[in-house]
Amino acid sequence: MDALSPLAGTPAAAATKTTSAAQGAASNPPGAATTATTTSAKDTLSLSPLAASLKGPSLDLFNKLKQNERTLLSGLVDSGKITGDDVNNALMGSLKMARSTAFMNGGRMFESQNRGLFARAATVTADEMLKATDDTLARRKELVARLGELDKNGQGGSADYGEILRALSGVEPGAGADQPSAEPHGNSRATAHLRQTRLFSPYYMKLGDPFFIRNGEEEAASNKLKEAGVSLSSLTDAARGMAEDNVADMVQQQASDRAEIMRRNGG
Repeated sequence: MDALSPLAGTPAAAATKTTSAAQGAASNPPGAATTATTTSAKDTLSLSPLAASLKGPSLDLFNKLKQNERTLLSGLVDSGKITGDDVNNALMGSLKMARSTAFMNGGRMFESQNRGLFARAATVTADEMLKATDDTLARRKELVARLGELDKNGQGGSADYGEILRALSGVEPGAGADQPSAEPHGNSRATAHLRQTRLFSPYYMKLGDPFFIRNGEEEAASNKLKEAGVSLSSLTDAARGMAEDNVADMVQQQASDRAEIMRRNGG
């Protein structure tokens, strides 16, 4: 990956560059970390510890944080209380936690919206499963977009915001109420859910999948940031949109794979 430019507008900013590439960086949001391309051997670039450490999804997530959150992280790194690698690892860990939440809630919503399909899981066709998947993902995308609008308008604590969060959790009043229950007589709901889900739901997760599970470094880094006064929930909240997109891509691929198997078996 290209070298990272400084975090302009934050205490971590400490860079000089003698080419027009610096002018392009000025168009980024205040405090956002960006990438810069070296165009001449005479170019000089002094990177702050935080800017040099952020990469990949962690960099993308950092740029989604609020200005005061970026400033806090940069200041903590400059003070030596935490390192740039700590921030990079903690941000990656927060994204993984947000993915896990998006995945579990998406699976709950898929079941809630498609009780009729679960009630006849053995006869569900590939096309029906794909449409149900598309409908669930479209609904989640709509809800996340509405949250973003409320955040932008300073309505993060409103009743509407709370209702949308509830809907994203997969608990929507009336969802699938006109469809028969998937729970057969004489079986627990948990057992019924597991049996029926295995047949056609695209929401299935590999045990210990690193796409969702934090590693030791990421967990330790998150604890260090928490001890330094950083709100981990604010990092996870900022990761919500990215996580939903990541999970949507994964679920669509798994739905496609499952549809192929179902068609091969005559579904």
